[in-house]
Amino acid sequence: MNYWKLGCNWGRGMPDFYSLLKEKRIVICGESSMAKGDWVLICQGHDAVALAKIGSVPVPSTTRADLREGFERLQITYDETNPVADVAEFYELTESERFQYQLQQGICRINNPEIRGTIERILTERERNKMITQATKLLKSKKNVILQGAPGTGKTYATAALALSVLGVTDVDFNDHAAVMRKYEELRGQKRIFFTTFHQSMDYEDFVEGIKPQVEDGQVGYSVEDGIFKNVCKSVPESGDIVRCIDKYLQSIKGFSNKKVIPTVTGRSNLYAWWKEGNATISIRSTVSEAGEDEEYVPSPINIEKVKLQALGEGEENNWRQYAQAFINAVKAEYRDELQGRSRPVVLIIDEINRGNVARIFGELISLLEADKRSDAVHPLTVTLPYSKEEFSVPGEVYIIGTMNTTDRSAGTLDYAVRRRFAFVTLKADREAVRRAYADSVLGEKAVAVFDDVLRFIREHNSGDLDIEDLMVGHSYFMAPDEDGLKLKVEYEVLPLIREYAKDGLLAVASDELERCGAAWRELSVTPTPAVTAE
Repeated sequence: MNYWKLGCNWGRGMPDFYSLLKEKRIVICGESSMAKGDWVLICQGHDAVALAKIGSVPVPSTTRADLREGFERLQITYDETNPVADVAEFYELTESERFQYQLQQGICRINNPEIRGTIERILTERERNKMITQATKLLKSKKNVILQGAPGTGKTYATAALALSVLGVTDVDFNDHAAVMRKYEELRGQKRIFFTTFHQSMDYEDFVEGIKPQVEDGQVGYSVEDGIFKNVCKSVPESGDIVRCIDKYLQSIKGFSNKKVIPTVTGRSNLYAWWKEGNATISIRSTVSEAGEDEEYVPSPINIEKVKLQALGEGEENNWRQYAQAFINAVKAEYRDELQGRSRPVVLIIDEINRGNVARIFGELISLLEADKRSDAVHPLTVTLPYSKEEFSVPGEVYIIGTMNTTDRSAGTLDYAVRRRFAFVTLKADREAVRRAYADSVLGEKAVAVFDDVLRFIREHNSGDLDIEDLMVGHSYFMAPDEDGLKLKVEYEVLPLIREYAKDGLLAVASDELERCGAAWRELSVTPTPAVTAE
């Protein structure tokens, strides 16, 4: 693949033909050796304005009768000596993508490494954004998606960007990894994103709900404890009423140790509020009042039923009306989205989803994962949970993103019942990401040469159990700050993985050949070859 520059006005005072290229979706090849699959940087003067990928073999312009009028009007040669090619992809550059290319020639091959690097960065960022956009549409439709791929293909990073995208985040550049992770952590803190890792000992009791022992006053008792998935589902606001929100708020302040500080009605001071389970009143007192020997002493408890009536406008807490109103205001602030009927989606990320027994972990809830079985769907399903005996359904605003290492033979496979409920997106090793990782172009070419040779090796020795894209070592394994770092990565990350492939029968290769190739990779002494793909 080559990169070319195509200027849109050939000579001072000559007409600009960019609009024609865009309308007809063509590039003018002139006497160049442009070929199908090459990328063309289209410029107006020194301004780079678009990128076009050649989608067909160039043909004489005279074979396109629809071009004659435009060519003659814009003073472009219309004969056999000036071939044109159809465009497979055409990207107009955004303001932030546009750059200057100080070159006068109308058509030429681009050899400048800085310009080539800029083009590669733009194409990669667009490809990543395209993947995130498509995966977001898929996730919104299917509700459950698994990102799968070989180690080092960027699954962890992609889950963070996909989570932000499906939550409607628009103020973050998905190509800025640091910014993505800052926003990701912010939303985790707000309980909009949840994370867990499946493992072989995880079960239903950990994930949904189970009976857990508790020690109180020296006595062992048992209670039902919610698992992460149940907590995720409960975090989605229902379009609800104030009474239900009061009940939920009481659960959050259960016990003195979980007391909350809430403002008074005037906002000039604060109150402590907590609830002892089973009581008909809410404990509430000023934060500056003296508790005495009993820290839970409350001179002014408020009646729960009267608080609910006051919230509904059907009565009032006649003893402590202002305290009751302060409590109601705190509930309204906590559940603002729910009370206003706003959508508040949440994301559960399950890392290494195939390392757990998914059917055992989800249990009967596996059927509830389907998009049309969610609580707001056309065929909503509910189940009675075995321990709490609660009626349970999965909200439509819960999105599940799993990750799966396609080469991990120690992990279990997903059965068909599970696979039906997930869509799968494969992340591939990215050769150009390796090149772009290096400011030192010489070292970058060495890294790319090793990447290409590892891909060739896997392609030649693949036993056929897995596709090449599932086996090819991810691009992150070939990225390092310097040459010594790259050699260490090859020695201690790439080679052990290739050896494991051979040991597990994924590669059919003699040990002496593997070691011979490994020695060349370790020393970065691989002869560069034309780019191949993992497709």
